[in-house]
Amino acid sequence: MNWTEFDPTRRADFQRALTVSGAGSVLLQTSISKVVQLITNRQLGVQSTLPRRPGSGDKFYSNRRTAAATGGSWVADTQDDVVPQEGSYAQVGFTYRTMLGRIKVTRKLIATGRSYGDVLATELIGKSEDFVNDLESASVIGNSAADANSIDGLLTLIGNVSGQTVANTTATAGDDLYLTQLDAAIQVVRGHSNKAAMRIYCNYVGHRKINNALQAQQRFNDKTEVDGGFVVESYQGIPIIESTGIPDTLVWNGTDSRITAFTGGATTALIIVHTQYIFYSELTPWTVMPLAKRSSQYDEVDMFLDIALVLDNTKGGSILGGISTT
Repeated sequence: MNWTEFDPTRRADFQRALTVSGAGSVLLQTSISKVVQLITNRQLGVQSTLPRRPGSGDKFYSNRRTAAATGGSWVADTQDDVVPQEGSYAQVGFTYRTMLGRIKVTRKLIATGRSYGDVLATELIGKSEDFVNDLESASVIGNSAADANSIDGLLTLIGNVSGQTVANTTATAGDDLYLTQLDAAIQVVRGHSNKAAMRIYCNYVGHRKINNALQAQQRFNDKTEVDGGFVVESYQGIPIIESTGIPDTLVWNGTDSRITAFTGGATTALIIVHTQYIFYSELTPWTVMPLAKRSSQYDEVDMFLDIALVLDNTKGGSILGGISTT
C-alpha cells in the first residue's frame, strides 16, 4: 500500500524532483582536467635534429679553401717542371646572437592556483615551446640584413650561395614536385653519399608533395631513425623531417632560380642539409634563470641562449625551390 494514501497533503511534496537545470550548477562537483593543453601544432624539426657544438669568442670562424684550377698536369718523361697552382683561402665568421624570453607571474596567482598546480612551472613549459618555435622560424628564415640581432637561417645562408638552389620549375607559381629535381638538389650537396648524415626539411605541404610524387611513380619511402629515437620517413635513405618554420608563402623567381621573399607568394621549398657542414654553434646553451625579486607582487624568469647557425662548407646544403602549395 502506498504510504501517501495516509497523508494526501504530502503527495505534491513527494512528487517534486530536482533537475539538472534547476540545481546542477550548485550540487554537482565541477571536474577540471589537471593537464593544460597547449593549443599549437608545431613541428620543430630543424632545431631538434641539427647538431649543436660548443663555441667560444664572438663568432664561429670557418676557414674555407677554394680548389686550384688544376690539380696536376700530364707530362712527358723528359719534362721536369710544371706551373705551380695553389688553392685560395678565406675566413668567414658567424656571429653569436642572443635570443631572450621572459615570463612574469603574480604572487597572488601562484597562491590562488596552488590547489590546481604549480602555475609558474606550467607557464614555463608553455613558454619553452614558444621560445623554441621562434628559434625554429629563425633557423629557416632568419636574415641578419633585415634584423641585425637575428641569426641567418637556412634559406638565407644556402640561398646566398650560387648553384645551391635548384629549380623545381621556372614558373613563378611553382609546380608539383619533380623527383628528378629533388635528386638534383641532393646531388649538389657535398658528401651526399653519406645518407645518414643528410636531412630533408619540409613543411606539411612539402611533405604531402613528396608523398604524392612517390605514389605517382610507384616508389615508396622507407623508415629510418634519427637522433632522439624518432622514426621518420626517408627518401633514398635520407630522413624527411617536418618543420613548421618553413613557409608556404615563398616568392619564387624561376628565371634566376632563387627565393626573393619569404611572404607574399604561393610556393614552398625543400631544404637539404649535410649535418657535418651545417650545425649550431652554442656560446651559451639554452638557460632558464629566475630573476632577483624586484617586488613582492610577482616572480620573473628569463630564458636565453647565445647561438649561431653555421654553414661551414658552402656546398653543405641545398634548396629545392618552386614547389606549388596548391
